[in-house]
Amino acid sequence: MGPAIDCHAHVFTATASAVPGARYRPTYEATLAQWQREWRAVGVTHGVLVQPSFFGTDNSEMLAALRKDPHHLRGVAVVEAGVEEKTLQALQDAGVRAIRFNLRGAAPDRLDLPGWGPTLQGIAARGWHLEVFADAGAVPRIARALAPSPMRIVFDHFGHPDPRDVEATFSALEALRASHEIWAKLSAPYRLNGADPKRLVERWIDLVGTTRLVWGSDWPWTGHQSGRDYADLLANVGRWVGKPGARAVLWDNPARLYGF
Repeated sequence: MGPAIDCHAHVFTATASAVPGARYRPTYEATLAQWQREWRAVGVTHGVLVQPSFFGTDNSEMLAALRKDPHHLRGVAVVEAGVEEKTLQALQDAGVRAIRFNLRGAAPDRLDLPGWGPTLQGIAARGWHLEVFADAGAVPRIARALAPSPMRIVFDHFGHPDPRDVEATFSALEALRASHEIWAKLSAPYRLNGADPKRLVERWIDLVGTTRLVWGSDWPWTGHQSGRDYADLLANVGRWVGKPGARAVLWDNPARLYGF
């Protein structure tokens, strides 16, 4: 296998402070060195760190990891609306190329809060994208709220459709595609509540082709650690898109998206 990029992982220490109300509080460490050992066993060469939800907007642990290997790492940060330009510049200098909206359990109208419009415009001007993590089946509501934004949008975990009504999610995505560049991250099939990941990949290919798909391991699989195998998760890419498409998903697309 040639070079490959894991576009979704988290690093943290057990002693770090989770934000009040966090749904998950780690009792173990997930270090950069541990994640990169997983890489070496299967030929992954680069990675993207995503700010864990339980740290809120304190991106310090992720940024410290990025600075250890800036050639091989990029980041996705969490910020507040109205974040200062100097903060965005510091994030960019550290390797951040996107911000994340973790909308699990949140009303999509949070996107309409004062300050997000100018913030999203500023981020888009940098060439960054918006990464969206949603509740199962929430994309139709979220897509309506995102429609006025200028952002390129990457949907985590296949877009997380409700397996009882997959069509609703893809209808909303098709409408959003008319005005936005949308992507899917093929990650965490075990978080799909029984939906068939291969079928979802087929739907995404119908929607955007193979040039706007990326893969992520979701390491260290917070809340789903049991039974996970990094090599098998990587092998899913070939099963889902075939060998010719795997090169695009594992290198060409994410290298373009994250600026490697």
